Amino acid sequence: MDATPDSLHLSWTVPEGQFDHFLVQYKNGDGQPKAVRVPGSENQVTVSGLEPSHKYKMNLYGFHGGQRVGPVSAVGLTAPGKDHEMPAPTDPPITTPQPPTKPRLGELTVTDATPDSLHLSWTVPEGQFDHFLVQYKNGDGQPKAVRVPGYEDAVTGARSPQDLVEETPSPTEPSTEAPEPPEEPVLGELTVTGSSPDSLSLSWTVPQGHFDSFSVQYKDGDGRPQVVRVGGDESEVTIGGLEPGRKYKMHLYGLHRGQRDGPVSTVGMTGPWGVACA
Repeated sequence: MDATPDSLHLSWTVPEGQFDHFLVQYKNGDGQPKAVRVPGSENQVTVSGLEPSHKYKMNLYGFHGGQRVGPVSAVGLTAPGKDHEMPAPTDPPITTPQPPTKPRLGELTVTDATPDSLHLSWTVPEGQFDHFLVQYKNGDGQPKAVRVPGYEDAVTGARSPQDLVEETPSPTEPSTEAPEPPEEPVLGELTVTGSSPDSLSLSWTVPQGHFDSFSVQYKDGDGRPQVVRVGGDESEVTIGGLEPGRKYKMHLYGLHRGQRDGPVSTVGMTGPWGVACA
């Protein structure tokens, strides 16, 4: 992965078969989701418009016959900008040294799964930890723990026998508290990730919970309302049958237990005839 102050160059392999296209998803410096569409004939892309000295987690998806495969993920760090270079020697500073930054945990994500393992990754928005400890219970209900060095931000299963620590839980009294209600799903942001003369590709985020299904609503060229339904496990869709060079306002609703949440909206423009935009 090559890096400049404002870009990361990614490449990947496809050991077998051919994808129709790829989608690289990441979050910018403000935490907003971004996506870059890549033709299926390519195996590399340069993602630009990034911030210097910033760590980015890149997620690559492959699309074939309407099905999504992935993600495979990698973390890259952009190079320092000119403002971050060491200044020429000057007189000793007279400012008071800042205390070391207290580390803070961010988000924990399951990025991959096999029949006998889970791949986890996490973020540390601030500071540096000495080490991490992942705790879980095995199939027999026995507590287990995996120790991870502080410079890493991902782990798959037990790293080695000496890293696996068996812990004995302290005795507790039976809980009398009522179980917490299930987490209510929340819609995030709706983004136009690609366009062609007769279609718009949309993607969205669900920061919390899980929806049963989604619906995308818009008006066609004659002003008639149209609806496209999407399964709750999906986070993107391509709306076809549109008119070239036309602006469309897309509304996304989430459906959960008969209740409708939203909309979140975005505006996209189809390309002119003969031009496809990624």
